[in-house]
Amino acid sequence: MGKSTVVIVKASPWKSSHLYKNHPEYSAIFNLVGRHADLDFVLTGTSSAPLSGFLVKDNVTAWDIPVSGKIAHFNFHLQLFRIFLQYQPRLIIAGGLTTVLPALAFCLLSLRSKCIPLLVGEFGYYGRTAGRLLYHVQFKLLALALRVSRTKIPNIFALSRFVRDGVENMAPNLKGKINLISYPISSAFHPQRKICSDISDAPTILTVAGIDPRKGLDVLIKAVSLIPRELRPRVIIKGAIRDPIYMQQLNRMAANMNLKNKVDFVTETIDYDDLSSYYQSATLFVFPTREDCLGVVLLEALHSGLPVIATSVGGIPDMIENGINGILVKPDNPRELANAILLILKDNTLRIKLAKNAVQVLNNRYYKRMTLEEALERSLEIL
Repeated sequence: MGKSTVVIVKASPWKSSHLYKNHPEYSAIFNLVGRHADLDFVLTGTSSAPLSGFLVKDNVTAWDIPVSGKIAHFNFHLQLFRIFLQYQPRLIIAGGLTTVLPALAFCLLSLRSKCIPLLVGEFGYYGRTAGRLLYHVQFKLLALALRVSRTKIPNIFALSRFVRDGVENMAPNLKGKINLISYPISSAFHPQRKICSDISDAPTILTVAGIDPRKGLDVLIKAVSLIPRELRPRVIIKGAIRDPIYMQQLNRMAANMNLKNKVDFVTETIDYDDLSSYYQSATLFVFPTREDCLGVVLLEALHSGLPVIATSVGGIPDMIENGINGILVKPDNPRELANAILLILKDNTLRIKLAKNAVQVLNNRYYKRMTLEEALERSLEIL
């Protein structure tokens, strides 16, 4: 009898995975496949380039599926389904939300295939108006598939209470069956500096986020414009451009508010561990997202010993206790965000308290769960 095949679906590229080998998702997957030469693995990811497949090692093949164009999601699901048909996997570990849909559809048509959803993603739509209807249709179909696929789902995991609760509302039959998981962070992000009681004359706000409307970067720029000129910090926005039109809007906004010399966009791709240098040189970290299933960048910031301000949305309250290891603000509220930034910049005692409590609160509040790598290993027990 030949080896069983496991397909792992991930919504990011494998071609450039060497840059992210210590990112919690890539690291957990690489460790898993490294331990299991007895299985064949097919890793599927996303790309802006044409469909490409390549051999990672003897028992591991990777496919990057294009996600650009007006029907990007439809094409991604179609190509994903074709890969399932080609490899006939015994197990599909589907990372995401809507990516679970084609995996369940295939498993319902296959007698022997099982699907383990790894629920990571958001429920809101922040793209162009034209895609809104199709996006919501996908969630309607996903809810139906989750309800009728109970025998095909031996295990199910979620990255936050926000995602777990949202999926349980969609599919009440899963209530109480979804296990929460955690993301350990690379040691590159552990504090390498002393927590200082005073800040420099030129404080720096860092945010690390893909540049698209969901991340609320426009709110951050508006908030900085509300801070008195003599107190305005420098802002570094580090992330890939996911929405070029939004990027143009942010540049115009910064220019119109006379902030061009205060707001820097850093968009080139770098090695994941090199990102730690941005955290080490920042004064505080701000995450103004409108919705996030968790926010891995917050884990990076907290592990780096930075005081953190974030919106009280999605899975963020899983990691941050307001006023203890971070400050939580309402989304889409530039004035509240500006006030929180000023509070941290002016209050040395608060800033030191937040930084010192960062990881301790994570250990008590977040890291009680099984890790992603443990969840992946448990998933293979059905084979």
